[in-house]
Amino acid sequence: FGALGFLDRVAHGSPPELGQQVVVIGGGNTAMDAARTAKRLTGRPATVVYRRGRAEMPAEVDEIDDLLAEGNELLELASPVRVRVEGVRVVALDCVRNELGEPDADGRRRPIPIDGSDFELPATAILLATGQKSDAPFLESSAVVVDTSGRIRIDGSTGQTESESVYAGGDIARGPAIIIEACADGRRAAEAICERFDVPFAAPPLPERTVEGGEVRRLKAARTRKSVQHVPSFLPIEKRGGFDLVEETLDEASVRAEAERCLQCQLLCDRCVEVCPNRANLPLRTPTVNVALPILTARNGELETTGEERVSILQGRQILHIDDLCNECGNCATFCAHEGEPYQDKPRLFLRREEFDAERDNAFYAEIGAIYRRDGGREAKLERTDGGFVYDTPEVRVRLSQSFSIETTELKSSCEGSISLRPAIEMAVLLIGIAASASYLPLGEVA
Repeated sequence: FGALGFLDRVAHGSPPELGQQVVVIGGGNTAMDAARTAKRLTGRPATVVYRRGRAEMPAEVDEIDDLLAEGNELLELASPVRVRVEGVRVVALDCVRNELGEPDADGRRRPIPIDGSDFELPATAILLATGQKSDAPFLESSAVVVDTSGRIRIDGSTGQTESESVYAGGDIARGPAIIIEACADGRRAAEAICERFDVPFAAPPLPERTVEGGEVRRLKAARTRKSVQHVPSFLPIEKRGGFDLVEETLDEASVRAEAERCLQCQLLCDRCVEVCPNRANLPLRTPTVNVALPILTARNGELETTGEERVSILQGRQILHIDDLCNECGNCATFCAHEGEPYQDKPRLFLRREEFDAERDNAFYAEIGAIYRRDGGREAKLERTDGGFVYDTPEVRVRLSQSFSIETTELKSSCEGSISLRPAIEMAVLLIGIAASASYLPLGEVA
């Protein structure tokens, strides 16, 4: 039997007849589930045959531990060779013992059969759990292209197949992966389809939260203490003869206690601040912003509004990287909880004007009441005034109010094309944050 089909039939109340000696071929979680289920149905231990050692098994450690704790057997370093059948009944599985050689493409050591090590393993039923592949024959006469690995060929950024009207994702496009990645594929395809047909696409609204003052101190203090994780109760081994829950679910009190352990890293991380030996990463208290700004377009020597862009900066705490203090040790990248590289990704502030001028991208330089930015080799300036801000680029000058609404616009050069005001808002947020949290910096003073 295929292990997935076997588990499906058990789940729907129609398990096949297994006999008394079940052998499961495989080393993943499905193999563990199939073997444990077979023991419950037959009352006798099942044997899992895996071609590598336990250390190389893809199954979760807890799954392997439960398999063995319930009395099943794990036969390591053995590969199936043939199934022995008498009449219409399986009677045994012929195997050969292996030794581990050099690593193969996935980094695990390759199993190599040992000459003369053949042996016979009695079996009345054999369950195959040696991998998964998508069932794609239905695509053979379609415009959708399947590559040599059996996966649908797609545009990785949109999910679009060779047929412009068909999008794909999940295992059949990316190979075996977790359901979260399949969901992400579906969302990416939906966004691409909406964009193609000019349909607005927006993420569902999420509750907005910020941390300030005392809560910042509370969360930082919580990180200095170890809070014990909830340990669930498990069904005793001797009672696992049926299909009662093995791991008990959490009651309301336990759920609340576990939730209290959350350190709100999405609101207050600061890991890159804490691990930087040179203190090059600084936390800033910044205003939150959620405004709709016009998209300006220069055409025939004039500026006109051709659309709208929403700028949302919803976290009231941002990280500023002082590039002068950084020796690129990589600590912040190693410990970043968000798979980033803060010394490159965070706004990089230069204390020396000449070093700022030498940079091309993600570079900032600040003076009292003004901040400069370089991206793509182009420089912009934002200056704070009594009534708001003035944003200057080689192309335009825009006056903004304190609430970031547009007051006046001026075209400074004979250019053509669209101009986003998002950089101006980001610069204003940084300038306000520096004034509020890092006024001690020698802005415009370092020679």
